[in-house]
Amino acid sequence: MSIAFRNAKIVLPETVIDGTLATAGTLISAVDATAAAPADAEDCEGDYLLPGLVELHTDNIEKHFQPRAQVFWDGISAAVAHDGQIATSGITTVFDSLCLGLSEKGELRAKHVAPIIDGIADARSAGMLRADHRIHLRCEVIGTDVLEQLAVYDDHPLVGLVSLMDHAPGQRQTADIEIWRRLRREVDGQSEAEIDEAYDRLTEASRTHGPRHRRMIAAWARERGIALASHDDETSEHVSESAEIGCSIAEFPTTQVAAEASRAEGLAVLMGGPNLVRGRSSYGNITARDLAAAGLLDIISSDYVPASMLHGAFSLVQNVTGWDLPRAIATVTATPARHAGLDDRGVIAAGKRADLVRVRVIEGRPVVRGVWVAGSRVA
Repeated sequence: MSIAFRNAKIVLPETVIDGTLATAGTLISAVDATAAAPADAEDCEGDYLLPGLVELHTDNIEKHFQPRAQVFWDGISAAVAHDGQIATSGITTVFDSLCLGLSEKGELRAKHVAPIIDGIADARSAGMLRADHRIHLRCEVIGTDVLEQLAVYDDHPLVGLVSLMDHAPGQRQTADIEIWRRLRREVDGQSEAEIDEAYDRLTEASRTHGPRHRRMIAAWARERGIALASHDDETSEHVSESAEIGCSIAEFPTTQVAAEASRAEGLAVLMGGPNLVRGRSSYGNITARDLAAAGLLDIISSDYVPASMLHGAFSLVQNVTGWDLPRAIATVTATPARHAGLDDRGVIAAGKRADLVRVRVIEGRPVVRGVWVAGSRVA
């Protein structure tokens, strides 16, 4: 099957051209800065034609698996519903991020990793999914049984990314203890005594389990050739350790110091689309917009809002000096694809996968008007 597009603003790695694009089977066959196209070519009406978005970190599927407290959905149906939201957001490759080793309420999340992964795998093999789904295992290094949980996925073919987290209070994401305590009170409804107990327990777990688990999980990923990411690095010391154990991606560094150190060590800096679009961090940490202005942003993740990926990329052009569209689109396409080891996608060029997104900007917001995965229209 072949498809042709005309009258499109095609976003290439270095420039935007007005032209035509053709596919043959699953691949892009030609890109041309002319108006010549077959009579039956899809008229893009001047819309942008982008590479399909490559998402490295989203826990959005959890909302579909557990739509309400104590309500758990069928794993396959949850995967299909999540996939629909992903595809219509322009995301054609997604690493669904699932948590291992978490303590407290996170134990419920870890318990349901297996049925969620099974749901994704079964829906994928049955041809129910539109996007290309992979698995990102988020490993809480302070979890006492995180290594045992990880071992379940020793040979799982969908696992393509692992990240190392330490959510003990007083450092990294929650360096501001008062913010951490306030969220415990207002969001979790905990008493002051419960908060004090959690603080002592989590900080002790970080001290006793964190360093060993971090290195063992990193070794597990290296042995399998799986990409490794740090998470919430705060200091240059955090980044040095991340680089030493083989991390190639720095997820959500919480300070400019950590982002600068990550860049110096060769780690790609990943920040969340919700942070970028809103212009602020929920925990009072460095903003994605500030890092972009400093030239320290490499990858945008949708985190928990699928639509924020595309919106975030366009907001860079609108709100941050020095960002043009090709550079911004690379943060959601070429750069995440490269760091995930997927060199067959992420750019518009002959021979690459025909993962494409048609986008129109309406009232300053990018609106997805068509999505193709490996040459087939899915939205």
